[in-house]
Amino acid sequence: MTQNAAAVAANRPKQVLLAAAAPYIARSQTPHAGPGRPKVLRCPGCDELMSTAELREHRVPCLHEHLSKLTRRHIRLTPKDPDPYPDFFLSRVDETKAYFEKLSSHQQLIIDLSKIAELTSDSTQDRTFIRVLGRVAWDDGAKLWRFMPSRIGRPPWESL
Repeated sequence: MTQNAAAVAANRPKQVLLAAAAPYIARSQTPHAGPGRPKVLRCPGCDELMSTAELREHRVPCLHEHLSKLTRRHIRLTPKDPDPYPDFFLSRVDETKAYFEKLSSHQQLIIDLSKIAELTSDSTQDRTFIRVLGRVAWDDGAKLWRFMPSRIGRPPWESL
């Protein structure tokens, strides 16, 4: 017995038909621009608000100055794969990079200053939390911690 498709559709509840058609309707819509970049941003080193252009020039020197004061202090990098001994310490800072050492294995991890998104100090634990633009992940094949940067906050090509 064959049935007419229009007759079957007419017998279905309206919500079922709308749910079935939703992916096709969504594909046919024109994509809209999002809200865009914020007009004012906060510097991760000094917490001052400034425009994107001002922050571009200010960020790396400010982070260099601020991180230089944190050498030999316990650091927690986030996001990071979990492990029983999560602390690093900041061994040194140069003009564009921060050098962290894993306390449990003494492995060195290098992170570009432009990839540091946020610094938060916890005076009760004498520890600083650093959020990075990317992820600190365990490479099981090499048995090393690696920093995998995200595309956000990517340094300009001429500095690579």
